[in-house]
Amino acid sequence: MTPNNEVTTPASGMALTTTDLTMRFGKSEVLSKVNLNVPTGSVYALLGRNGAGKSTLLQIALGIQNPTSGSVSVLGMNPQKQGPQLRQRIGYIPERMPLYDWMTVEQIIRFVAEQYRKWSKDEEDRLVAKFRLDRTKKVKDLSRGNIALLLLVMSMSHEPELVLLDEATSGMDAIFRAEFDRTVIETLQEAKHTVVFASHQLRELEFLCDWVGIIHEGKLMLELPVDQLKAEVKTLRLQTSDGTAPPNLPGELARQSIGREYLVTTRHIDPIVNMPANVSLLETIDLTLEQIFVALLSDPGERS
Repeated sequence: MTPNNEVTTPASGMALTTTDLTMRFGKSEVLSKVNLNVPTGSVYALLGRNGAGKSTLLQIALGIQNPTSGSVSVLGMNPQKQGPQLRQRIGYIPERMPLYDWMTVEQIIRFVAEQYRKWSKDEEDRLVAKFRLDRTKKVKDLSRGNIALLLLVMSMSHEPELVLLDEATSGMDAIFRAEFDRTVIETLQEAKHTVVFASHQLRELEFLCDWVGIIHEGKLMLELPVDQLKAEVKTLRLQTSDGTAPPNLPGELARQSIGREYLVTTRHIDPIVNMPANVSLLETIDLTLEQIFVALLSDPGERS
């Protein structure tokens, strides 16, 4: 599938923008001319399969890596030139963060607090109490979920303006993952932070995020408000009068035959105006964000 690089740029201010961002490792191009726009105050889902380039993009935004070409602006700053200052204003939770597991919760929080010029002990205390973390417990004895909550305390107690979560719920079971995501959003929205979730776990994010960007093979396929994307992509249940398969429809993404009926997932189509004469529309089906993601990334050669 060839990404169409379709981007709708919001009119509001931006917390994070990239312009023609490209990253190569040797002959491998991990990011290719990505133009991303994360509105200030938004909860943004950056979606893509493993290896799509999500983590690399966030590391460039943090100033941890330098892009091959293109530019990045984060909170009005250049991460490559102002990385240390910028990271004072950002909270970051990666999929895996090496921790001194021999430390207690209290000791590791104090260690991290020393790295920031601005640290709110009141916010730290509030979050530790909210997440019911035991300050005397050693990190090595914490569950995966409680480690994620500890990272959240350490990433938010300096009151960041932007929080980046890179597959932060990886390894959690579905119930705790949903609870963690809700907790994150609730906690961050209390302080009106901008949040970017980089993930391939979609079920929980659908109800948490207001913007979505989809990266496929290093290219930005689209960037839209979640509600707009869900309004544009639908599955049509069709039947033809002569029993033949319906022709390919404008914006068709995927199809499946079920007896004499066909389920056709389409984008940018008015089914009443554009439906061929021999085709009857039986039903228009709303899709989840996960179903849309699968349809957009499906291989046309695999459609039934």
